[in-house]
Amino acid sequence: MKKLLIASVTVASIGLGGLALAQPAGPGMRHHEPVKEIVKHLRGISLSDAQREEIKTLVSAFKDANPRPEFVDIEKPTLDFATATDAQIRAFIQNQIEERESKHFAFAQLRHDIYNVLNKEQQATLLARDAKRELDKQKHRDSFVKQDQRFAKRMEREGKGPKRKPRDFMFEGIKLSDEQVASLAELRESFKDTSKTNRETLRSFKDALRDLVRSQSFSQDTWDALIAQYKDDIVSAGVEKAKQRQAMFQVLTAEQQAELKTRREDERKLHELFKP
Repeated sequence: MKKLLIASVTVASIGLGGLALAQPAGPGMRHHEPVKEIVKHLRGISLSDAQREEIKTLVSAFKDANPRPEFVDIEKPTLDFATATDAQIRAFIQNQIEERESKHFAFAQLRHDIYNVLNKEQQATLLARDAKRELDKQKHRDSFVKQDQRFAKRMEREGKGPKRKPRDFMFEGIKLSDEQVASLAELRESFKDTSKTNRETLRSFKDALRDLVRSQSFSQDTWDALIAQYKDDIVSAGVEKAKQRQAMFQVLTAEQQAELKTRREDERKLHELFKP
């Protein structure tokens, strides 16, 4: 049970790194969510009737070629994350990414085709929106960091030590001892620099993908070349994140691990209620 739980927690938290930023098509209800995002981003842009019909045709063709998969339970990974080496984790994550590459490209092709339906003025409007959205995200991230720093300083002044905050804790709902809280806080602090570097790399990858999709040089070959350029970094980020989650998981007692397994099983049963 311990091995399976480590695996489920680790895989769930990896998120498959950078290729998730390429808007992958996930299972079940979320399979076509990225398409909805495209439609949402086009709101407020004055499309002609001809443009609407052309975009509708592109989206329909994409959905026909990439049908929504049947709802299935998440398959338990064959890799034993409790004892896996870095090389084994790396191979596992790389395989997971490669299995999704064709779907990622299909969606990128759709984004490229829809972008080319727009005229120059509409494209400029879309670019301006994206620039504002990225600026807002950066401001939010900066504010988040400053808030976290102020909180840590206040706790230090008051002599209260590290405190758990739900937003940055993967074991929400599990009652922890003060020692466990302190251990997890120390682990998160030790991960901070590496995690920041990985986030910056993945953000650069996301930006490069977006720019390629909107360029005239977009093709299967240029897409594959860009993926190859970043793949090692993406996989390394996934490996590092898996190792971090493993270290945090080991802080739990056997009873807490069992409780977490029960909570995740209950969540799975709730998801089953929404099977199509």
